[in-house]
Amino acid sequence: MIPDYYLLSFPRDAGEPSPTDLSEMLVLGMTRAQSLAQKRVGDPGAYSVLYSGYSARREQGWHLHIVLLTGRWKKAWLYLVLAGKNAL
Repeated sequence: MIPDYYLLSFPRDAGEPSPTDLSEMLVLGMTRAQSLAQKRVGDPGAYSVLYSGYSARREQGWHLHIVLLTGRWKKAWLYLVLAGKNAL
């Protein structure tokens, strides 16, 4: 239901990231998102990166969600799908 959706995950046995690891993970995720957006849609800024802290995530292990978005309506669709998924 969400096209151009990617997950950047790290080993579950690595435990929770330290503040330094978290900063590095976010930089890696944004760099990867920009690269994917440039390759897939021709715009390095056409993405959203989602990260949930330990208490707010459903799955164990640290990970980032990367979604390529080419406009506000696609972003609105993303949030609608995520709200529906979490409501269920």
